[in-house]
Amino acid sequence: MQDIQPTILVVDDTEDNLDLLEFALKRKPVTMLRATSGRECLTLAAQHLPDVILLDIQMPEMDGFETLRRLRESPKTANIPVIFLTAARKDPTSIEQGLLLGADEYLTKPIDTEELIVRTKTLVRIKRIEAELERTKADFTAMLVHDLRSPIMGIRSILEFIREPIMQGKVLEKSHLDLVHSAHDAANRMLALINDMLDLSKFEAGKINLHPEPVSVKDLVEFTIRQMSIQLRQKEIDLRADVPEGLPSVSADPQKIGQVLMNLLSNALKFTPAHGVITVGARLPEGSSAPSGEAMVDVWVSNEGPGIMPNEIPALFERYKQMSSAKVAKEKGTGLGLAICKLIVEAHGGRITAESEPGKLTTFRFTLPTRGTGM
Repeated sequence: MQDIQPTILVVDDTEDNLDLLEFALKRKPVTMLRATSGRECLTLAAQHLPDVILLDIQMPEMDGFETLRRLRESPKTANIPVIFLTAARKDPTSIEQGLLLGADEYLTKPIDTEELIVRTKTLVRIKRIEAELERTKADFTAMLVHDLRSPIMGIRSILEFIREPIMQGKVLEKSHLDLVHSAHDAANRMLALINDMLDLSKFEAGKINLHPEPVSVKDLVEFTIRQMSIQLRQKEIDLRADVPEGLPSVSADPQKIGQVLMNLLSNALKFTPAHGVITVGARLPEGSSAPSGEAMVDVWVSNEGPGIMPNEIPALFERYKQMSSAKVAKEKGTGLGLAICKLIVEAHGGRITAESEPGKLTTFRFTLPTRGTGM
């Protein structure tokens, strides 16, 4: 997060107090605005939207409590953090009343400027995090609505189109049957999205029920490729498997690891241009072992395409994250697939990473523990 240099609106009816605080803050990394009454505070807060308001309780005409109440009633200033300023620590009633009205913190006179800056920066950080969470939530909601609305609209249009001949007792033509298949595909996409959301919620709660068994990585890769053969042919993608014979089996839940492979291959398929190449491979690297001492098999999926910017790689496996390459490639998604992959791989005792050369090649790798026996 960038270094925070906040703007503080200080409200005190005594000019000398404001002068002293302004002098004390002169060389500090803050900007100070000043108000000498509650009414002036309301005006300046609406005009400048400061990062924090330091509000004295004891003021004539409109005291700090009334000022805070009005700040919280206005949509423009309702979310500005407020630090109440009390005359003494032995005033718990005022502190409680201020907190109940919506104050975020309190300080006592005389003001410790270092403490003021620390508390101010903490409040600013919290507000920025909250704002980022709200943006993430809004972005995710928009993506979710888009991803569900599009197939639903398609299914409805298809049903309306084929309803008429059915109602008239006509035999459906091949074109009608093709539309039924499209509706089926759209329903599958919606179901996959809903399953991803349910899986992520369950996995993050620690409810990954694994049923490990000896699994051939080669067989698992070949099975996943067969499942995606139609999509690969439609986009004319050259999919290459690079899994040697005799690779040790891994101790894994085949269904869950199959889900990881399917997610990574589906992701690669989205960003690989027509006639491009996707490679799925596995090796037993020298010296690779889990904390338990078991050897680890390295599995990877690489693809040609726009790639990922280096500064975006650390956030790849966070939920709801959308990379800039998704916008360039005009690929929509919820950002759940890679988050699910990470949770599954780590539940197996492995780790997943990504590396990319923008405009050329992107590779996702994950490791799985072996059972120490050849296939």
